[in-house]
Amino acid sequence: MRTYFRIVKALFYLTVLLPPTILVKKIRFPGYKIWPHWVHGNLCRAFNVRISTVGTPVEGTTTLFVSNHISWLDILVLGKVIKGACFIAKNEMEGWPILGYLASLQRTVFIDRSRRADAGNQKHELHKRMKDGDSLILFPEGTTSDGGRVLPFKSALFGVTEKVMHLHVDEQGHVDELMVQPVTIVYRRINNMPVNRNSLFKVAWIGDMELAPHLWSFLGLLKVEVEVHFHKPVSRNLFKTRKELATYCHRTIEKRLQDCLRGRRPELGRTSKVDS
Repeated sequence: MRTYFRIVKALFYLTVLLPPTILVKKIRFPGYKIWPHWVHGNLCRAFNVRISTVGTPVEGTTTLFVSNHISWLDILVLGKVIKGACFIAKNEMEGWPILGYLASLQRTVFIDRSRRADAGNQKHELHKRMKDGDSLILFPEGTTSDGGRVLPFKSALFGVTEKVMHLHVDEQGHVDELMVQPVTIVYRRINNMPVNRNSLFKVAWIGDMELAPHLWSFLGLLKVEVEVHFHKPVSRNLFKTRKELATYCHRTIEKRLQDCLRGRRPELGRTSKVDS
């Protein structure tokens, strides 16, 4: 019964929000970049996903948010807590039912990693987004993991940062630098029980796992509690190569994930509940 109730509730939100979403995207009313944040928040509420944040996302300057990737649910979670940023996603996601729509709300840049001929145009589009002041959200693992570790990062995906280290120089010579903020997603509790490696599969959407059965099982859950850890932002200029940047982000994210999974609570700074 709970599963059917969740489906009806989610479909209600999608049905009610779809017409104004299309209008907002087409006309681009003031604040249109914030609209997806509200949509994703309502869907998190429909699925009873409770979000806590540790630290705060960078606002007011162009930033590349670099995150681990565990589930399709990550899109809703990050869409809720990071305002006005665009996702970078593989192009096949654009055709997925529901998830493709949710990603497109965030003005996602869909890239085809198999077509080298399109790489230049794709990179140009990403550069243009950042030059125009849009922040980006990147999942550099290139796929989803089982939630127990962070897969190796594909350093080529950090190539978008190489020509936009300096975004703008004003008349006084002040330089706006591209900032990079590592983000660690940690699923903490499922049905009011602490998550362990054996229960992560209830939210982790691994590799080529079929979406429909996984989504059906997820809809039967009572509650999911997730933490989003925003690490200290760093300037892209601190790293000589994209590989150095990828290594730093991977090490930062992986360490926090392992600390949390092992029950260690380091000095995390300010923790806040997100009204989802």
